[in-house]
Amino acid sequence: MTDFRPEEKNVVYIGEGVKITGVINADDTVVIDGIVEGEITCDRLIIGSTGVVQGTVAVADADIYGKVGSEITVKQVLILRSTGRVEGKWAYGEIEVEKGGVLSGQGESTGLRVPDQKSVSRAAPANKLADEGSQAEGVSERVAAVASRTLRERRKLD
Repeated sequence: MTDFRPEEKNVVYIGEGVKITGVINADDTVVIDGIVEGEITCDRLIIGSTGVVQGTVAVADADIYGKVGSEITVKQVLILRSTGRVEGKWAYGEIEVEKGGVLSGQGESTGLRVPDQKSVSRAAPANKLADEGSQAEGVSERVAAVASRTLRERRKLD
């Protein structure tokens, strides 16, 4: 996980053992190692391996090591780590899934991805796959294809 420094500005941090119920609106980054029940809106969401979010999430980028349940919409890049789990309804601009990451429920490409000069992703655009077939059929096959392609691209870069 990305190193977190408490002295960083514009960061909301929910520590392990802490449970929050309600709404979190942040301009920049939200880091969750505890439990959040409610709504999260921010630019970048990082859910640590002990982090759990139950509720509605709307973010630009998400890096998930823990668990998200209910509904998550990621405008830019959704990264699901090997320890991560996303359940319920999930939407993404681009997606990267490490081996072992679990996606269950209903997923779709939002087509909302807006190029951003400061964030560089090696993930394959998921909307290219959406054009190859019906969005209602084979979502998990397309996600697996994107994940596989992403891993191949990363190996080439490493």
